[in-house]
Parts: sequence; structure tokens; C-alpha cells
Amino acid sequence: MSTSKRSLKGFQKRKREMKAPYLGQISLFWCDYCNAPLLDNIECDICKNKGHKIPVSPPGDIRPAFADDYITLWKCIDKLFGKRVGETLLPTSKIALLSRIGGLDRTEEVIVDGKIIGILQFNILINDFEFLPKMIGGIFIFKIQEALNLLPKKHIILNTDGIPFILNGKSILAPGVENYSEDIKKGDHCLIISKDNPSGNSQCIAIGVARENSSNFQEMLEKNYGELAKNKAHLNLSTKNENTNIEFDLNQKLYDSNDDFEQINKLILLSLKQAYQTNYQYLQRKIKKSLKFIKRTIEEIKKPVAVAYSGGKDSLGVLLLVWKVLDRNFKIFFADTGLELPEVLENVQNIAKDLKMESNLIVESANDIFWDLIESFGPPGRDYRFCCHSLKAQNIMKIINNIYGGEKVLVFLGQRQYESLNRMRSKKVYVNSFIPLQIAATPIKSWNALTLWLFILFEPVKDFESESLLDVSITPLYYKGHERLGCYLCPASNLSNFKLLKTSHPKLYERWFSFLNSYAQKHKLPKEWVQYGLWRFKQYSPQWKNFADSLNILIDYNSPDSSAPLNLNIAKGFSQNSDSDFSIKGKFSHTLIIDDFLRFLPALNKDFHWDEVNGIIDINSEFKKKPYSLKIFIDGSFILNSKEKEFDFYKLTELLMGTVSRSLYCNNCKTCVNVCTQNAIKSESGKIIIENDKCINCYDCITHCPFFQLAKKAIENVNF
Repeated sequence: MSTSKRSLKGFQKRKREMKAPYLGQISLFWCDYCNAPLLDNIECDICKNKGHKIPVSPPGDIRPAFADDYITLWKCIDKLFGKRVGETLLPTSKIALLSRIGGLDRTEEVIVDGKIIGILQFNILINDFEFLPKMIGGIFIFKIQEALNLLPKKHIILNTDGIPFILNGKSILAPGVENYSEDIKKGDHCLIISKDNPSGNSQCIAIGVARENSSNFQEMLEKNYGELAKNKAHLNLSTKNENTNIEFDLNQKLYDSNDDFEQINKLILLSLKQAYQTNYQYLQRKIKKSLKFIKRTIEEIKKPVAVAYSGGKDSLGVLLLVWKVLDRNFKIFFADTGLELPEVLENVQNIAKDLKMESNLIVESANDIFWDLIESFGPPGRDYRFCCHSLKAQNIMKIINNIYGGEKVLVFLGQRQYESLNRMRSKKVYVNSFIPLQIAATPIKSWNALTLWLFILFEPVKDFESESLLDVSITPLYYKGHERLGCYLCPASNLSNFKLLKTSHPKLYERWFSFLNSYAQKHKLPKEWVQYGLWRFKQYSPQWKNFADSLNILIDYNSPDSSAPLNLNIAKGFSQNSDSDFSIKGKFSHTLIIDDFLRFLPALNKDFHWDEVNGIIDINSEFKKKPYSLKIFIDGSFILNSKEKEFDFYKLTELLMGTVSRSLYCNNCKTCVNVCTQNAIKSESGKIIIENDKCINCYDCITHCPFFQLAKKAIENVNF
């Protein structure tokens, strides 16, 4: 078996064994009387009836669909199943929700009429969205097709013999097929149709994934042999018991997605307001709990208060909550990374005006620092986000130092646990070691996106002085398909975001992708490295590695940069010496630049002896209260000894490798300057200087260096 086949088989096995990423409580119900979502299993606030539970997949960060989402769904559904089907299935008068699930790119469950009707996903191979219907969605779509008298599209029609097999979960084989539409392509999701009785009434009983193009079906039917489609989902008792008698308005107005965009969004927001009303009591409880947390935290911390605002929905929600507690008696921090979309910059100013807090808004901009950094660092990665530390964290540190002179500040952040595993695990109040002067507090940590949107869209914002209601600006990009804001070239973005950026902000798109193309050419990387967003990773996950393998894309999976990353070889592994010491002997792939290495070495250990004649550095010290000796040679070799078998050889070697990385690659990004709590690090004439008398060897400057993450990954596979 080839290596690629072995790795694919192993990945598929691991994937089956993986548990779903539950990041918080998944709670979504639906009131069938009001046709609106309920965020808790309590009666609807309008009709007082209870709803039925919707089996949303994890992580369960349900959000409302806005105008661009509706339009995208209309286009995808119409393309597959016929004109007007999309808008009839999903009119602006109905609330639609989207719930993110796992996938290579943007992938979301689509919820309408209280049912998960299908999946909206961005297919990176075709660089476009596609709609994959669920069983209930297929039933609805077929009913609409019949009601609109449309010619069959994406249909495979069964004969009487084939129906029982399909209802048993078997694939769609030639002997069971009577007819088909001629628009089917391999991989299409098709409606599998049966004729239930002699009167000719038909129904959709399954969703199939085509195994061949329909141009090959006729030959298969003539031979009475072959698999036309795989049975993806089929009608069963639970589906039959669902309420499929949904009303469809066949005479509704059809909108032009370009000319009528604003009108479409207004109608959607009008429909969505009903969700605010059905969940009113639930929302008030969530708001009250968050306000209590804010008040208690302010009383306990007793520090100046600020909100870190980004122009996004999460930080806006937190800003409005803190406003309810403190009126205008706090600061608004905005760290401009130099990579913000213009609408975001405009929103920051608008929010300050809306709340009459212009004098409380503090903006610190990184300007064009990023474009200097990438000349040394290359593009940032999801596993290598040097930019967050070098741009955003440094800006916040500058703001705090400039205003408060080094005093700690209580800063409320718009972080939610549904966004990532790290945020789910983090405490509600914590200190980020990259911003040691910021005490971070997260009042909406347990909120999902739908809760947050209902709050910021419809909860009244009252002026404390005049008692009048204020209009609060929301960045309009959310309505236009931008599911996330922030740096427009962030590696955490999906390819669907970059396709949208190409249309919405072509100059910004061109600047970034010109750099990526030049970088790929310089380092002899294939065009697919840019095309499929492989630049977003320094080390690929099994899912992305298998994707690259499937297309025969040959890339070094440890680093897409061909410019010789630092590596480590252990000469003999872990061994015991004759004098009862335990030892490892290793060699780095690079010769030390000794002057630079000696500048950074004090952060690892200040008590070293440099033998310039022989080119050897000697250290005799303790690490985690256990003694060790370390010899480092100028050619990159080293010997690490300890009399303690339990000595943490791995961690000290990892820190040593981080120190070597800093000495080789440092480009004066000043991340270490900002994280040092002792003010022991400064930048002079473009070089980092460590003041020995102030350094306490906490190792923060080593572990927070952007290059440490690469060093850490390189050492993971070393056999100690």
C-alpha cells in the first residue's frame, strides 16, 4: 500500500473516531404556530405554546441569515431545481437560520420552517457555493416544482420494483429506474422520485448522489446494470411523521438581487424581529446575567474600564452591555491593524458618534507594519499568527501605556465560546500574556450568535440624559455576505471570504494576492498553494493534507516556505552516561550566528560562560529546580546532561530551540518587548537587547516569539 493511501485510510479511521466539537450548549427549538425559533425549551413569548427541538449539529453557533445569504441560497437552489424554487422555498417573509458545521470551507446547515432543509457549502474546487438538500428539503423542493409546473430537474424516477430497495437504504441501480432528467452531472444531489399509485401522484422518497453523468444513464438502463446514484438519505417513518404540509406562496413578488438588495434586507429584518419577540424573556435573562457579571467584575477588579471594540458584532454587543452599566464612563479601545476594511473603520467612528463618546475613543494604528513583517515572516498561518501579536496586541499595549502609564486596565472583550476550542476553555476573566497590562473579561462568553444578533438588532439603546432611543450603527458588510470581519487577509478566513473580497474590495484583494503569487514564485511553490488557500497553514491538518494528496499537490507539509526552516536532530536520543548522568546530544540544522545568539541567550539563562577560543558556551544551572549542564557549540551541536532521570529534557530543549530561532530569524517585531512584565527588553538600532539585571527568566519572550511556534512544531517529531 502506498504512503498516501495509508495516510488517507488512517485519517478516515481517525475521523470516524473523532468526537463532535461541542463548544457550548446547543439549544434550538421552533414554534410552529409563530414559525419562529426559540432559544430555550420554554413556551413562546407570543403564543405561549412550546416548540419542538431542532437537531442542530455542533458547534451550534446558530445565526440569522441576511440578504446576501438568502440571495445565495436562491441562486443555488434555482440553478439545481428550477427558477423560482429558491424564493418559493425561502421567501423573505420566513426566518432562515444558518448553523456552521465542519468542512474544508464555509459549510452551514440551513434551517427554515423549523426544519434543517439542507446544507449550504462553498466548494473550493468550483470556487462557488452549492446547496445540498436534506430529505425534508427534497420533499419541499419536489412539491414546489410540481406546483410551479416546472420541467423535472435533477430527478431520477423509480419504477415499482426499485422503490422497496431505496426505502431500505440501497443505492439507485439501473434495474430500479424508469426515467431521469438529462441535466445530471456526476456528484450532483438528485431527487429520487417514486410514483405511489396508478393515478400518477409522485413524491420524493430519497436524495441520491449521482455516480455518473446522465449522458451515461441510457446505456446503463439498456444493459440493466450499474449504479446511477448513491442513496444519501431516504424516506423513513420519522420523516413521514414530520409535518410536510408547509404552505408556499406561489404568487409572491420576485426580487432582483442587485436592485432590490436593501428592500430584501429590510423585509428579512422585519421577519427576524418576530424571533426577538418570541424569545423576549429568554433574552432579558441573558442580558441580566451579563450585566450582573460586568458590575461584579468592575467592583472586584477596581481598575479603569475599557471596551476593546473591533467594528464587529461581538464587540458591539459587549459595548452596549457595558454602556448599560456605566453610561459613558469608560474608554473604547480600537487597535487598527492596518488591515481593516474601510466599512469597519467608518463604523468605529460612527459608533463613537452614536453614543456621543468621541472623546472616549482611543485609536492606535499599526499603519503598514504588516507589509514590512511579511518580508521576513512570509504569510501568516492559522497555526502561525505572528500578526495578531505584532499588530493588535502591541497597539493595545501602547494605548494602555500612553493613557495609564503602565497601570493595569479592565478591558471587556467580545469573545464567545462557540468560536473556538481555546475560547471555550478560557476563563471569563484572564490575563493574556501578550498583553500583560490588560485584565480581560468576557461577558457574552456563553451567548450564541443568534442571541447576540437579536440583542444588537432589536434591544432598545436608551440615552441616559434625554431618555430618547439611540440608533446604533452596525457594519453593513454583515448583510452583504461577510460572515466575519477583522483583518481582510486573515488566514482564519475561508476561501468564500476571499472570493467575496475580490468583488467587494478589489484593490485590497489584488494587493494581497499579488504578494502571495510573488511569494509562491520566489519559493517555487505550485499555483495551487495560492488557489486553494494552502498558504494559510504552516503545518497542514490531516484533512488538508489528504485534500492536497487527492489532487497530487506536492508541498512540504511542515512548512510551505522552502527557505530552510530550523530543524533538530538528536544524535543518540535519550541515554544514560557511565557517570550516572542522563544525557541527550543534538544538533541544529543551522550554524549559530554567535553574536545574535549571545544577545538572546540571557532570556534562557543568564549564567553562561562563552569560550570564544574553542567556540563553546557552558551553562551549569537549574531548570524547574533540577540541576543540569549544557554545552552549546558554534556549529549548532549541544549536549544536555542531568543527574535526574525525571528532568524535563524536552521542555528545556524546546526553549533552547526557540532561543536559536530568535537569534536566526528575529526581525525586530517587538512582540517580546511588549510581553515582558519586567521591562527588561528594548529595541535599539533595530536589534533586541535583553537587560540581564532585570530579566527573571520567565521565558515569556521566548514562548511568545512568533518563530517559537515553528520551532515548537519542528521539535514535536523529534524522538527523545
